Amino acid sequence: MKNAEGFVIGVLVGAVGALLLAPASGAETRQELRRAVDKGRDRLRNMESVAEERIGVLIDEIQEKTAHLMDVGGDLVESKRQDLLEAIQVAKRALAEERDILTRASRARRVEMQDIDH
Repeated sequence: MKNAEGFVIGVLVGAVGALLLAPASGAETRQELRRAVDKGRDRLRNMESVAEERIGVLIDEIQEKTAHLMDVGGDLVESKRQDLLEAIQVAKRALAEERDILTRASRARRVEMQDIDH
């Protein structure tokens, strides 16, 4: 908003300067001053309107980019989730195989022990 403030101050300084230097009557000077103030207000409104449009565009862009990042992030999370589930399945299969091996080894030892006892 510094540009807007500077603009308004510039308009006021210009208007005062015009009053002091103009060889016009009081009525003409007041009318000229009103026109200058009106022109300044119109420019300020125009600047506000342009700023609002730009802010609106920036907000839309930010929302679009945020949504895109959320989608990408969600896809990434889902991908990592699937990888983790696959790793868990592989670990379960490996654990089951190890149990089978231990169970068979335990049975074999029992059979050997029974053979030795007989």
